[in-house]
Amino acid sequence: MDGRDERGRFAPGNAGGPGRPRRDTERAYLSMLAEACPLERWRAIVQRAVADAAGGDAKAREWLSTYLLGKPAGEAPTLHALAVQEATGYDPVQEAVATVRGLDELLRELAPAEAREVASGGG
Repeated sequence: MDGRDERGRFAPGNAGGPGRPRRDTERAYLSMLAEACPLERWRAIVQRAVADAAGGDAKAREWLSTYLLGKPAGEAPTLHALAVQEATGYDPVQEAVATVRGLDELLRELAPAEAREVASGGG
């Protein structure tokens, strides 16, 4: 048995693996990396990546954008999906706002009923 239950979750008493390395180990790796690639060398690498990206190198653009912007949280809509949204007048942002507003209204409606139940000793 690998320490998991029938649903694949870690069973009680199983630590779940070695976990994160100790902070001292991380510090040693970072120190070694800083020695192997000092700031001036890193600056030259970044300048080269910027020049390559400006010259049309897609990998350099991808690398820079990942560091500067981070990885996207979700998938971008396809051109087809955008065309359908435009043709139908659907706006996913307005939909999300409406959903949140609807939930807020529902919570406001439920709050007084719950308060009455607690006050009457039922909750």
